Amino acid sequence: MKKFAIPFLILGSAAAVFAADSGDAARAVSDLERAMAIADASYDGAYSGRAVNSRLADTYDTSTQHQAGTCDVWPYTAAIEAHCSILEALEATRSIAPELYEARHDDYVERLDRLVYNLDYYRGKLTLSSYATSGGQWEPYAVHRSSTRFTANVQGIENVYDDQMWLCRELIRAYRLTDKEEYLETAIHLADYIIDGWDCWRDADGKEYGGITWGPGYNSKHACSNAPAIQPLVWLSQICRERDEEVEYRYRDASNAVVSEMRLRSELYLDFAARIYDWQKENLYSADGVYYDMKGADNTIRVENGYRVHIDCGGRTGTFFSYNTGTMIAGAAELYAVSGDERYRDDISASVNGSFNKFARYQRKHKAYELITDDVATSGFNTWFNDVLVRGIADAEPYCDSSRAGIILDSTEYFLDYAYDNHNRDGFLPIHLLDGWGEETVTKPFHQFAFASEYARLAVRRAAAAQAGVSAVTAAPSADSRAYTLQGLPVDGTPAPNTVYIRDGKKHLQK
Repeated sequence: MKKFAIPFLILGSAAAVFAADSGDAARAVSDLERAMAIADASYDGAYSGRAVNSRLADTYDTSTQHQAGTCDVWPYTAAIEAHCSILEALEATRSIAPELYEARHDDYVERLDRLVYNLDYYRGKLTLSSYATSGGQWEPYAVHRSSTRFTANVQGIENVYDDQMWLCRELIRAYRLTDKEEYLETAIHLADYIIDGWDCWRDADGKEYGGITWGPGYNSKHACSNAPAIQPLVWLSQICRERDEEVEYRYRDASNAVVSEMRLRSELYLDFAARIYDWQKENLYSADGVYYDMKGADNTIRVENGYRVHIDCGGRTGTFFSYNTGTMIAGAAELYAVSGDERYRDDISASVNGSFNKFARYQRKHKAYELITDDVATSGFNTWFNDVLVRGIADAEPYCDSSRAGIILDSTEYFLDYAYDNHNRDGFLPIHLLDGWGEETVTKPFHQFAFASEYARLAVRRAAAAQAGVSAVTAAPSADSRAYTLQGLPVDGTPAPNTVYIRDGKKHLQK
């Protein structure tokens, strides 16, 4: 096979040169090993207790090795995410590094099982009156941890729909990686709970208001309580196609009367993935390609005759956060993959461009783009928000016509490497990957597991390029001086003559 020697970083950086069939494989293994080192550091340092009563600390001091607080369920989900991502990377690199797979795979399966078992300390029982269900019985996850399993307070604002969505996603991944049926059963229960939260009341024209509030105790409808459900719902629809299961679906008809019908789970989940996507696109999309945070409200909640009543929640508002666009990019990728509808592909490119303009800043010295994060590690969540954007772009890259997808992913890998090589404290990285720790010593495991997840997802990407037999960047600079993405596309989006590039998982030759 012919090998092209090309610079690693797409913007002319003086980074290492690699060849098509060996460089990507080496980078895949390096990314994976670093993901494991970061995840191991947080697991060993911030996750404590007996196997049947373990908890994850809210913060960890890298100087004193002191844990503080107990994290909410949302950061706990990031630990599960990181372990799923590492297991996916171990599978992706198994033929490249079989010894690494044999040495660590079972460790991460066991740790994942421990994490999911202890997740039940956040779980509780709830009787809920929703828009079309009166007295529904549910077992969602609470914001805060309880001292015993299945007794967490999930009443009112103590449980929110976005937490259920993040968990649903990770439990499906855990099921795919381990075949443990209990993971799937819980994911299906959470999916049904999420759909039950859909506002199915209709306006004067008979159109559903739609959207899912932040939680059953809120009236505001957020980007984070809608779009995160899209990807896992598509995944579940594919899994349930083989099971031919039906479920009762309750909703309101054109007269706003409550009706029900039996639906195949596979069809219902796919239908709702598309409906949620369309609702968020219609209500929260900004002309520059990114998404508003929410539709605000006075938080009035009214229940009449045993059912929740629709109350208008105002116009779109709030800060633009990277994860709200990342979940829509991921959702569009899944919906395009199953439908072939080109509008999803168009949306991907528009949102990747919008994310590039809104959330990335050019670092001239490094000739790459850094995703903006918070001022200090203990205030804000942008480090994990950026992880959601990165994983969404990575999932959507095969369908993206914008070269900026590759730029963001390449830059993320570069900056993670820079921090790991220059600012690594026993496996912990600062949230400011370029500038380092400064006077900070405290970090959040939430952030560390986000870094591990990013590294692992990038390892999967590198492994795929290596196994395709084509370098992630495939144009020889001597033949063309333009900058290229990891798909072999120049930054202007047009393949250069006589280059091989990857799109839709296939190799193409541009003549």
